[in-house]
Amino acid sequence: MNKNNIININTIEKTQRYIVVPRRIRGKVQETVKPLKKVKGNCYFTSNMPHALINFIYRGVKKLGLTSSNLIFSRGTVRINNRIVHNAVSSTVLDWDLGISFIIPLKLRYNTFVTIEVDKNDYNVRLMELVILIALMAHAYPSLSRKKHIENAHKVLALGWKSILT
Repeated sequence: MNKNNIININTIEKTQRYIVVPRRIRGKVQETVKPLKKVKGNCYFTSNMPHALINFIYRGVKKLGLTSSNLIFSRGTVRINNRIVHNAVSSTVLDWDLGISFIIPLKLRYNTFVTIEVDKNDYNVRLMELVILIALMAHAYPSLSRKKHIENAHKVLALGWKSILT
C-alpha cells in the first residue's frame, strides 16, 4: 500500500483555495466567492466548520464511496420553496466538474440534539450530523427514496455503519 494514499484520521490540512458557488439571493442566482480554508481528502471546508464535524463528514464520504469528485462544505442560508429552513442541507452540483457544494444552515448549531427511534429504542443524535448524512446518502444512492435515506441515516447514527453496509 502506498503511504501517500493514507490520511491520518485526525489530520486536517490547511489550504488557500477559493471557489465560485451559485447562491440564490432575492430570487436571482448570483455567484459568490467562498474561501476554502481546510481540506481532508476530497472534502473542502470553509473556516467555520467544527473539527469534529469535519472528521464525521470525511468518514461518511469514505464509507459511502463519494471519493470521485470534490465535495465543498460551507455554512449559509438554506431555502426550500423560497422559505428559509434550519434543518436541511442544500446541495448543488457545480459547473465545470468542480464538484458538489453542500450548504449547512448557519442557525443550525453542532450541539443541537434530536431524539430518533430505531428498532423501538430511542437515541439522542446531533441534528447537524443527521441532516448532513441524509444529504450525503442522497448523492451516494440517488435511486433510493428520501424516506429510505432518512431511515438509513437513523440506523447509521444509532447503530453504526454495519447496520446498513452488511
